Amino acid sequence: MTSRTLSARPRAEKSSDETPEAVTHPDAAPAPAKGQNLQDQFLNLLRKNKTPVTMFLVKGVKLQGIVTWFDNFSILLRRDGQSQLVYKHAVSTIMPSQPVDARQFGTVEGAKKVRLLQDVFLSSVRASGVQVTMFLVNGVMLQGRVAAYDLFCMLLEREGYVQLAYKHAVSTIQPLSPVDLTGDGWDGEEGDEA
Repeated sequence: MTSRTLSARPRAEKSSDETPEAVTHPDAAPAPAKGQNLQDQFLNLLRKNKTPVTMFLVKGVKLQGIVTWFDNFSILLRRDGQSQLVYKHAVSTIMPSQPVDARQFGTVEGAKKVRLLQDVFLSSVRASGVQVTMFLVNGVMLQGRVAAYDLFCMLLEREGYVQLAYKHAVSTIQPLSPVDLTGDGWDGEEGDEA
């Protein structure tokens, strides 16, 4: 079982040297752990630190507890000695009970030649650091800054607190101020690359 590296990596000491001002700079995020997507990085941090979380389901149900285990499809949540299995497709957001430094989570952008519209939009919003209003499919409104994202989820940060939002639960994202979508070399035409 040499391929499992959940606890083999030492924690980086650099985070204690960083200044609090860097929270507003999206470029300050280090590269993500090799082979880990955003939700794995986020859930591993919660699991290792035994951070209490509030988990909101797509139907509006609120669950609270500590993440003890997870895989690609489900999360084991423990509270008062009882465990419950929660399927990820039913989760809309996961919010830790205490502030988490959003800079430690990297954005995993695909190495594809053709960039998807959502990647162009989210990378521009993240790079500009503009606040967004995000509506979930159940009508809940979230506000904050997109700190990181990947193919399946986004990390929304507000006043030091973070919330992992699964894209399957999001209906719309609207920046509070205009964002330049042409600044990263995307011309709006797919498949033009040689």
